[in-house]
Amino acid sequence: MGLVYKILLSIAALVLIAVAGVCGWLFVYKKDLPDTEYLSQFAPGVQTLVPDSCLASTSMAVPFDRIGKPLQDALATAEPHVTLSDQIARTLMCNRHETAGRYAFDTLRLSWHIRRRFSEQQLFTIYANRAYFGPGATGVEAASQQFFHKASDTLSTEEAAMIAGLLRAPGSYSPYKYPERALERRNKVLASMAAQGKLSAVEAARAERTPLGVVARLSEKGE
Repeated sequence: MGLVYKILLSIAALVLIAVAGVCGWLFVYKKDLPDTEYLSQFAPGVQTLVPDSCLASTSMAVPFDRIGKPLQDALATAEPHVTLSDQIARTLMCNRHETAGRYAFDTLRLSWHIRRRFSEQQLFTIYANRAYFGPGATGVEAASQQFFHKASDTLSTEEAAMIAGLLRAPGSYSPYKYPERALERRNKVLASMAAQGKLSAVEAARAERTPLGVVARLSEKGE
C-alpha cells in the first residue's frame, strides 16, 4: 500500500510539474497574441495620429507631458481599481474569437507582457491615448478638443474631472445627452480627488460649483 501511494504521489507531482511548465511556456510565448510593440505609438515623443482597428476612431496620441496634471490626477482618480495593463490588453483583443475562458487567459497573458514591456508612465500614456470618451473622442486629446476646444494640457480641474468621469460609461454620462448625470459624475470625481489629497476641500468646492461648460454641438451620433 505504501509503495502504491508513493507511485501515485510521484505521478501527481510529475503531472503538476508538466502543467506548470505548459502554463509557464504559454505566458512566455506570445506569437499567438496581439502585437504589443505597436502600443509604443500611443506613448509618442510628439503628438501623432495613430489608427487602430480595435479603437472606435483614430487617436491623436500625445506625450505624457502633454497630458496636463489636472487630467492626470482626474484619470487616476476616476477608475482607481483599473489595472492599466489589463485595460490596454482588453482593447487589443477586439478581433479574437475565443471561448470566455480562453479569452480571459489570453488577456491575462497579454497584460503580463505589456507590463514587462512598458514603464508605468508609458502605460498611463498608452491608456490615456486609447481611452474611449464617446463618439469621435478616442484619447484624451480628442476628448479635450471635442468637449472644450482645448488641448489636454490646458484643461481646468473641473473640465478634466468631467472628461475622466466619462470613462465608466461614455453614453450614460454624455454631457450633451445627460448634462445632469455628467455634472453629478464630475462632482463625484472631484470629491474623490479631494479625498485622495489631489485637491483641497476649498478647491473641490469651487470646482463643483462651476457649470459643465462644454462646447455645444449640433448633434451627437453613435451612442
